[in-house]
Amino acid sequence: MERKSPPTDRVVQILNLLADSPRERLTLTQVAEALDLNKPTCLGILTALTDADFVTRDDAKTYGLGPALIRLGSAAESGLANLDLVRPFVTELHDTLGVSCILTAVHEGHIVILDRRGPAIPGDRRDLVGERFPLAPPLGLVNVAWEHDTLVDAWLNCPPLAPLPPTDDVVRAIVDGGRTRGFIVECLSTSTASSVVLASLLASGMPQRIIDELRSHLPPVDWSEFVTEMPVDDAETLPVANISAPIFDRHGTQQYTLTLVPEEADASVAQCRDWAAVVVRVARAATAALGGKGI
Repeated sequence: MERKSPPTDRVVQILNLLADSPRERLTLTQVAEALDLNKPTCLGILTALTDADFVTRDDAKTYGLGPALIRLGSAAESGLANLDLVRPFVTELHDTLGVSCILTAVHEGHIVILDRRGPAIPGDRRDLVGERFPLAPPLGLVNVAWEHDTLVDAWLNCPPLAPLPPTDDVVRAIVDGGRTRGFIVECLSTSTASSVVLASLLASGMPQRIIDELRSHLPPVDWSEFVTEMPVDDAETLPVANISAPIFDRHGTQQYTLTLVPEEADASVAQCRDWAAVVVRVARAATAALGGKGI
């Protein structure tokens, strides 16, 4: 049985009333009359909210929203409230195309898998939701590509997870192409230094000393698995591993990355473009749901 708390409802009503007119300040009488509350009850709630900095009271004895709500709003924006808004779009992408897809975000220097539909890595039966990977080259290019250039530079300057020759110009070309198109394509690669192999190694659960030893033997990363320019011929085949597009918050920050994982060795360029169009459309819809804006 659903149970409600009338005192809690009154607190919520007062906060919502003040939020409806954030540039106006209301007296005790105005708040009480608007919500049909008696003044002693209303004053008690307002006093408690003022003590907690959820509400401010000035010398004219009028009330407005307080600074503590900024912290709560920021936490909600970066936390599960936003994630709950985005998850339906992950489901929509999977249901529309029937292809595996994952949702990732950057948190405290790591790439975190927040949600998935279908296997994140073909043939891997692990759930992988909640798996964390270091945000360092070559991992995370699609998670920073639509961020400010200073953040891309900072990512490139992180100690690499695999040997990394000076290829900043190549990375810039991949990033610029992705920003222009709205998506980035990563192809299947025979290189043992591919991001999928590296991510699988880091998530393998083996002792860290063994992982570090294996990493030291990986060949240099040349970024060749990423598409810089899409082929002109739609009939040409492209060994597509995944296609990624950004989801932005209201500050224009790349808060999430939506990735389709076809793992199709003989996809046509036309098919790749069709997949990408759906990924971009769904990512933009998720951005709109967050009240976001792209760069």
